[in-house]
Amino acid sequence: MLISLIISLGAVSLVVYREISQNITQKTYSRLEVIRNLKKQQVESYFKELSDQTELMSSSKSFVNKFIECKEAFQDISESPNFDTETFVHYKKNRDSIYFEKVKSYYGNRSLSLDLASKDLANNKEALIIQNSLWDDNFPILACTKRYRNVEGELSVRTQRIANKIGFHDVILVDSKTGYIIYTNNQHSEIGANVQEAPYNNTSIRKAFDAVREFKEPKTFIVDFESYPPANNEQSAFIACPMIKDNINVGILVAEIGIEELDDILTFNRDWENQEMGKTGEVYLVGDDMYMRSQSRFFIEDKDSLLKTIAQNHPIPKKEFNQLENSKSSVKIIKIDSEASKRAIAGKTGVVKAHDYRGATILGAYSPLKLNNVHWGIVSKMDQSEAFSEIAELRYFLIITYLIVLLASAFIAIVIAKQIARPIQQLSRHAKELSAGNFNTNITLVGTNEIGELASSFRIMQNTIVGLIDNLTETNKTLSAKSKDIFDSISYAQQIQENIFPSKDMVNSYVPDSFVFFQPKDIVSGDFY
Repeated sequence: MLISLIISLGAVSLVVYREISQNITQKTYSRLEVIRNLKKQQVESYFKELSDQTELMSSSKSFVNKFIECKEAFQDISESPNFDTETFVHYKKNRDSIYFEKVKSYYGNRSLSLDLASKDLANNKEALIIQNSLWDDNFPILACTKRYRNVEGELSVRTQRIANKIGFHDVILVDSKTGYIIYTNNQHSEIGANVQEAPYNNTSIRKAFDAVREFKEPKTFIVDFESYPPANNEQSAFIACPMIKDNINVGILVAEIGIEELDDILTFNRDWENQEMGKTGEVYLVGDDMYMRSQSRFFIEDKDSLLKTIAQNHPIPKKEFNQLENSKSSVKIIKIDSEASKRAIAGKTGVVKAHDYRGATILGAYSPLKLNNVHWGIVSKMDQSEAFSEIAELRYFLIITYLIVLLASAFIAIVIAKQIARPIQQLSRHAKELSAGNFNTNITLVGTNEIGELASSFRIMQNTIVGLIDNLTETNKTLSAKSKDIFDSISYAQQIQENIFPSKDMVNSYVPDSFVFFQPKDIVSGDFY
């Protein structure tokens, strides 16, 4: 019974474990796929909305006309007399000191030299005049800047409202013919510079300029995230769109996008646990260079721990590690050369078990993103240990339950076995005593089961044997008495016979040279000699 119970319970436990494990696994994959699809739709909708708004803004006749006014005012500055050396040095020194204070306030107490801060500033005449004019309220108003400041103020009212509503970090307007940055909504350090000249000729805004400067119709182009100096070298992406008037590309609208909005979308506003992502779940974007295009959850929650984990399990070059250590973002810093990321970039959609950038085994749901000209992938993932924690708990529960039931069953089996075996053992001892001739043993077993019936049969057999033995004893006594009487009679007959027989001497006296042969059957014979 116990063996049957062990086998059946084990079989049932294995079937239950397998079925529930498969259900939990499928449920986990399905949840990751749902989250991936949801975030994919949100990211694609976010970029589509930004692209549509950029295209809509650049197609606005009033906006384009205002840009042309600003460009003409900028032209007045370009055509103003050049500086003498002393004026140039004064303008540059004043501008650099203002910018240096801005940068220091951003980085806090971090050591930063004036030369290092000013290396990202353009030193052309237009940049020096406009930056001083906009940044320094005490800077003298020049004749060439009056018109520009008026138009720039009017343009700022319009673009600031639109930028805030849409979520642009900045709106930058570039002369598509000359490459000069005519206007920036936030009056950053690139205003007045030329994107085709240092220090912006190798930046992402130059890529945006080159991509759309030949377009003859409003059409957007996305420039991937890169470190952008005017944004304190944080990662910025751009959406560029030409401004067309009379079929002529008169300028380029470049909308700057930061990581904050994407961060809110992909991190559930940093509320992972309440969105069924547990302790290790996250959603991230990856570019075709296999670097992150969004924030790492672990970078946000515990940067030091992430750095330690990466150093131990996924070594990277020291330069990249130092860059990651000093960065405020994981965008384009952490490389994710995982199977899920590779498949997403390859245009595939599905789920896979693989390793992530921390070296942990994860379950990942991956898919490519449709973002105009940008080639990205999205991955929704969770550590396998956490995803299968319910399976581990189930396994532990089944093992404990199996052991408890097994021990309880063994105890019950032993009790039942003793109850069954005890009367059989007692009956066996009585049978041995009976076989040894002890017919007086007391068979006291009672009950209504088979053992009781067998004990009752034994008692009947015992009584029958005792009765037979008593009868045989009485018969034996009777036979013994009769046998004695017969034997006594025969013995008496023997004496009579012996007395009747003549002696040997008498026979020899009458018949010399003779012998007598006498051999009775038992005691007496029926013959006389």
